[in-house]
Amino acid sequence: MKPRASTGAFALAVFLASLPASAAVTLQGTRIVHDAQKGRDVTIKASNTGGQPAMTQVWIDDGDSQARPENVRTPFRLTPAEPRLLNAHQGQAYRITYAPRPSEPALPTDRESVFYFNLLDIPPKPADAAGKNLLQFAVRTRVKLFHRPAGLPGAARDAAAALVWSSADNALQVTNPTAYHVTLSTLTLADGRKVDVDMIAPGQQVRYALPTGASMPNQVTFQWLDDYGTPRDQQATVGAP
Repeated sequence: MKPRASTGAFALAVFLASLPASAAVTLQGTRIVHDAQKGRDVTIKASNTGGQPAMTQVWIDDGDSQARPENVRTPFRLTPAEPRLLNAHQGQAYRITYAPRPSEPALPTDRESVFYFNLLDIPPKPADAAGKNLLQFAVRTRVKLFHRPAGLPGAARDAAAALVWSSADNALQVTNPTAYHVTLSTLTLADGRKVDVDMIAPGQQVRYALPTGASMPNQVTFQWLDDYGTPRDQQATVGAP
């Protein structure tokens, strides 16, 4: 998942020639963990590091990156929820409250659930734009929001080491037996070649195809991201099917 992406679908100002799409408003982290054992709320801070005001809009989605904010319903409440103007070098804290509606299905209590926090940075129109053909992009930041129920077995920091690796039809098969999501960032074979990887959900089993000509390794080296988005190194033995 790329943390930043320009998105025309949510851009509010569209003109005819291009300007660089760069975000002035940044988030303090690359992921959010709502740990129910610590309370109903979690806070994330956004900061306008640019030299001009920027309009911001925030919302949470359930995995559909193309869903419009007004059409998404999740068990979380954002405060503040309305669009806000951030002046240069100003910060804004957003409180995320777990507040499921009684009429909606409850989230699982035996494993984590994942949602996504979105922040749209809408840059101001250039002061000298009068009479010019311009194309401006709003820049969207989208980071994972993990809901972690209280009382889960084990610990999130141990989940990567618990992954079960095996061979399956010239592919690496990985099973996550834990209650936690494990986000893999890199996977390296013994010959140094890389394999594309992603997040593995609780109870999920995925297969990663080996590069052409690569033999099944006895061991793999990979990196995973902890609750703070910090890469952690791990090795694992590849077992039989």
